[in-house]
Amino acid sequence: MKLDKICLFILAGLLSVSCADLNYTEENTRDEDWTYEYYGEGIKNMVFDVYAQVYTQEFESNSAYFLAGATDEAMYALETGAVNNYVNGGWSPANPNPTIWNKSYTAIAEANMYLEKIHKTDLSEWEHNANYQNWIAQMELFPYELRFLRAYFYFELFRAYGDVPLVTTTLTNAQANSVTRTPAADVVKFIVDEVDEIASHLPVSYSTEVGAEYGRATKVAAYALKARTLLYAASPLHNPSNDKAKWEAAAQACAFIIDHASEWGLKLSKYADLWGENAFWNQELIWGIGRNASNAFEMAHYPIGVENGSSGNCPTQSLVDQYEYQADGVTFGERNSGSIDLNAGDPYEGLDPRFALTVVKNGDEWPTNGSQKKVIETFEGGFNASPKYGATPTGYYLKKYVDGSCVTTADNQVTRRHTWIVFRLGEFYLDYAEAVYNATGSANDKTYGLSANEAVNMLRNRADIMMPEFTEDGEAWVERYERERLVELAFENHRFWDVRRWKKGAEYFSEVAVADISAERQLTRSVEKRTWDEKFNFFPIPETEIKKNPALDQNPGW
Repeated sequence: MKLDKICLFILAGLLSVSCADLNYTEENTRDEDWTYEYYGEGIKNMVFDVYAQVYTQEFESNSAYFLAGATDEAMYALETGAVNNYVNGGWSPANPNPTIWNKSYTAIAEANMYLEKIHKTDLSEWEHNANYQNWIAQMELFPYELRFLRAYFYFELFRAYGDVPLVTTTLTNAQANSVTRTPAADVVKFIVDEVDEIASHLPVSYSTEVGAEYGRATKVAAYALKARTLLYAASPLHNPSNDKAKWEAAAQACAFIIDHASEWGLKLSKYADLWGENAFWNQELIWGIGRNASNAFEMAHYPIGVENGSSGNCPTQSLVDQYEYQADGVTFGERNSGSIDLNAGDPYEGLDPRFALTVVKNGDEWPTNGSQKKVIETFEGGFNASPKYGATPTGYYLKKYVDGSCVTTADNQVTRRHTWIVFRLGEFYLDYAEAVYNATGSANDKTYGLSANEAVNMLRNRADIMMPEFTEDGEAWVERYERERLVELAFENHRFWDVRRWKKGAEYFSEVAVADISAERQLTRSVEKRTWDEKFNFFPIPETEIKKNPALDQNPGW
């Protein structure tokens, strides 16, 4: 499919579209009537404005919302990184990292306005235009797309804040400043009910729809949103009584996706194909955020010492220690718990292939482009190590999502398209396994089709992975499952939320291990202490919002 036919390629196109101007003044010729009588610059732009909120700094190089640096996955190399506020005590209602709140309610307000005023659309004057029938066909989908997006943003709010105001109509300023928080269970019900009502009206793919505008809401994305929402709702943070019915609902929703995957054209891909130039067309991808060709992410994450590299989110030793060896399933941390002499051999040899696809270690050739390829040195005094300012604080650099073919030199730069995963099939094998285990109490129960172990092994048996199968049950299964989820979904913005919904922040986030590699190539571990408080399970509501609306109760502890 030619890119010039894809209006929504990874939503980057949305950001370049001017907003439908709804500032109705005498000086402005684009009044409300105009907006609803013009398709491209009016009606469609309003829908695009809602899509645009899906991509609001989510994966910017120095954004608090590339969340790996606030987990045991990574440390952000530069102290100025906004993500460090989550771990250094700089987080508060006065400094709340409010992007999720702001973008979500902006999108919801825009969706509510359009859904209420859709009856105003009148394209009758354009009925002889060659594109008229195409416009009408697209407009039939817009209400369902907007309802999906509204539900998606309510999930974002529920995940971050728990109870949030549930608003489905346009509000005056006075009304907006008097809303109260709706219980999280009711927000979850709203999301699930919306999906159940709209999913049948959305296409499985836009390949045969007018304009073939990939990136828009699909039936599959809607069911993925439902399944993920129910998993969160069943998790300890939202289900303290461990109501099995909630786990059963999550298991059924995940099973529905797995059972229909082939029918919908989905299948597990090679792990290495989940990112890179062509990832937007990967058959495992359910919904992704794309960007046009760029090397900004590479500049942010190439190692110090690579021209224009800034280190970015550097994988921790805590993460590396979770990768298992292919031969026996023993983890790197179990086998190499003490000091490691890197001169004596390669302790990383034989690790889970996902390690080499995710992490750049000392001695690797990186990046892969010919003009910048070099052997990476993360030992003390090495070319890519301290005491250089901004060098990795962990002993490692990030490879996953980073396109090594990008060139970041001052001249002759090379850029590539990027795709950030929102939903992919692999996640739902893991979601399914977790839900089934908790619903049945066994990793080998087949009530819902696959057992939990069989679902996890679908990922581990991929041709480019081939890791020892899961056979455990009970607490041993939980421990290994949490490790597998970390490894499989590393740097896909799951870990930050998973540990919170499990209520295991004190276990995983209060400290992280990093690798100290001496000039003599001796690797030892040191521990970086971090600030953790149980109130961090939920975001603080921005102080500015509570000042405007005292009816908004602050989250506990904030």
